[in-house]
Amino acid sequence: MDETQGNNALVDWVIGEIDKLNMGENILTIEETNQLNSFGNAQRKKEFNAVRQLKHRVFGKELIIYGENGKPKLNKSDIHIGISHTAHWALFAHATIPFGCDIEEVSGRITPLSDRFCSSEELELFGGEVGVIQLTQLWSCKEALYKLINLKGIHWKKQMRCIAITGTKFTFVVETGTKDFIVNCESLFVKNVILSIATYA
Repeated sequence: MDETQGNNALVDWVIGEIDKLNMGENILTIEETNQLNSFGNAQRKKEFNAVRQLKHRVFGKELIIYGENGKPKLNKSDIHIGISHTAHWALFAHATIPFGCDIEEVSGRITPLSDRFCSSEELELFGGEVGVIQLTQLWSCKEALYKLINLKGIHWKKQMRCIAITGTKFTFVVETGTKDFIVNCESLFVKNVILSIATYA
């Protein structure tokens, strides 16, 4: 099984290949099987099963349910969890503190979208040439921030502003309209994906 695990900013995480995770034994509960069967899309089924395979290794048959704005949580635990997936990889993370997480495969498709989610001031923070990897890191961090803040309608370019980049660590100011937050995000290149973990400073 091609998997990698780690701990960043007090968040434990594991990623694995979706196709390989789907070749494992069936560990889904009756409730999870019913959820799986409700999906018409084959890729969506594979993603769902892959995440539950990773979750099962830590939390067994504990169910993932979805709260406000679709944020995942465990049915009978106060542990914070996060899930994400690409076409080929699944991520499951957990911590005792609030966090947001994201994985993204590096692709040139990000370049024409960059005007929508980042400013020229943010790009200057990289201190050199900005390519697909840097753009993907910024996108992934903002996706992780969005999951952490859990506030629908927040503008990625205007309200989530990167103010500093030091190596793999990104610092953001998040302006919600009622309160401003400083958020730290660590963005790593792991197993052909960008993995980002956002936590409150």
